[in-house]
Amino acid sequence: LILFQKGQTTTPPPFEIFFCFGEEWPDQKPKEKKLITVQVVPVAARLLLEMFWCELSWSADSIPLQISHPDLKDKMVEQFKELHQLWQ
Repeated sequence: LILFQKGQTTTPPPFEIFFCFGEEWPDQKPKEKKLITVQVVPVAARLLLEMFWCELSWSADSIPLQISHPDLKDKMVEQFKELHQLWQ
């Protein structure tokens, strides 16, 4: 992700995780032809990628938060802010 953010690679890192149930995998068949596949998309990974996609110009400090009780989402936003500051 850091190499992508710095422009050292043109391909964004993959963040989706695929699981196949009931069949051997990987094999010659594409995942679309499998009987049961599950795609897991970690939200934190997707948000980080979107934050750096096409050199977005928004600042992590500009995220408006109006949540009265801190929860896991607040902690994630704080971690993203810290990461953003480290990368700058």
